[in-house]
Amino acid sequence: MREDDTVSAAPLLPHPRRIEFGAGRHPLADVLASLAEVHDPAVPAEGYRLRVHGGRGEVRASGARGFRHARTTLADVAAVHGAVPDVTVDDAPMLARRGIIEGFYGEPWSHDERRSALRLAGRLKLNSYVYAPKDDPYHRVRWREPYPDDELALLADLAREGADHGVDVVVALHPAGSMVFSDEAEHDLLAAKARQLLDAGVPDVALLFDDVPPTPVHAQDTERFGDDGRALGEAHALTVRRFGEALTGRRAGSELLVVPMDYAGVAGSDYRAAFAAGLPDEALVWWTGSDIVVGAITRDDIDDAAAVFGERLLLWDNFPVNDFDRGRAFLGPLLGRTAGVEGSALRGAWSNPMVEYAPGGFGIAAFADWAWNPADYEPARAARAALRIIAGDQAQALAPLVRTLSSWPPSAPMDAELERLADDSLAGSDAAAADLRTRLEELHALGLVTTEQEPARSLAPWLRAAADMAAAGLVALDLRDARAGATVAMVEAALTRAETHHAKVAVDVVPRFARTVAGLQERAVEPADA
Repeated sequence: MREDDTVSAAPLLPHPRRIEFGAGRHPLADVLASLAEVHDPAVPAEGYRLRVHGGRGEVRASGARGFRHARTTLADVAAVHGAVPDVTVDDAPMLARRGIIEGFYGEPWSHDERRSALRLAGRLKLNSYVYAPKDDPYHRVRWREPYPDDELALLADLAREGADHGVDVVVALHPAGSMVFSDEAEHDLLAAKARQLLDAGVPDVALLFDDVPPTPVHAQDTERFGDDGRALGEAHALTVRRFGEALTGRRAGSELLVVPMDYAGVAGSDYRAAFAAGLPDEALVWWTGSDIVVGAITRDDIDDAAAVFGERLLLWDNFPVNDFDRGRAFLGPLLGRTAGVEGSALRGAWSNPMVEYAPGGFGIAAFADWAWNPADYEPARAARAALRIIAGDQAQALAPLVRTLSSWPPSAPMDAELERLADDSLAGSDAAAADLRTRLEELHALGLVTTEQEPARSLAPWLRAAADMAAAGLVALDLRDARAGATVAMVEAALTRAETHHAKVAVDVVPRFARTVAGLQERAVEPADA
């Protein structure tokens, strides 16, 4: 029996590669108490083979994370079905590395949010968290200086928390903005900074060279390497080599994670050729796709990027990041990612999430589903599971907002169905107008959602914006239908209120609809934040 055939079916996340259910139903505590764990080297890394029958269970795995993932699946099955049915699961991840990278611009997450992110990562069977907040001065601007004792202690605490949940914590250093690559003392400082982190218990350190000028900025570097893109590629590759050599035997990981300066796109460049040629064998290269923020990543994109960087590719997926437009919230599933990862050069993938930690969980959860098994990823299924896991008791209340803020990429209509209903209503369809009213009433009710707990607390600006935008749309519908004494002035007042919000909800649909109905002039739209 497949999962979708069960009466109480709801999506698991990540969705197992193969799962079949029987008729029995057993308390989770009883199954866990009886669970026999058998080491089996034939099971793929982080994979597991789970069988529950008659209330007793057995799991076979080749390592600790496989056993952990099996217990996570049992807990998720029990949460979905109210108990553990007889079940057989044969599961393993497609990508060896799967994680969250806190790599956005803007206010970094708090320590409590990072600890929460590590717990969430473990729940989602992600195995990596990379600390790389652009606005941490010791990560980037003050990279030469050791972390102060109090901040170092927090990073060490994250490493311990990650270990408790099967998640490797990697701290990234970003020296590229000011480093003199030809100066031996600079390389010594970089290695010393990494040793400080490793000695504190951080398992691994990565190197980032992104978002810097494309040619050397110091005369000393220009004299040694030249003044073009190839020069900077050679300088960055030299830094990676020196870094790896200085830390041989110190880092937990056998592979060194790096971000090049030229990290987006699939074409070759002088920088990329020099960078790739100079990297040590253990280096793996993060890349963001055909552009920095993309709607689609295809197998051809991966293959083309591998032709440039080699068989060492990692995906830094700028989804659901919103640092480029803080008014946006991206709460929907990952869209546009290829199912054809197997056999490619892609070795791992990380989600770069929203600045607001808790709402970013919706996208992280869906991303984890894709990264576990891209071939069977279904966005709609992932979205249902993410809503259940991230929203919890608030799922029903928040569903209308999540539905309206589920588009991707950022250039897509915010809510394509809402846009269609508005357009059909303007074309004279009474049925569309009725459905539009229902949708707007759901959004208007979001103003009553309590915001005492996450993720509603962080979503409060969007909840208020949704309620006011919906109110403007409803007044416009009343005017269209000549009901409730609606007037043009009422529409204009409601729009004025709705458009004061920085948070953006249906801003590409409702104002245009309302102004068209009321015969008002279109308001000039300010460009999105760069």
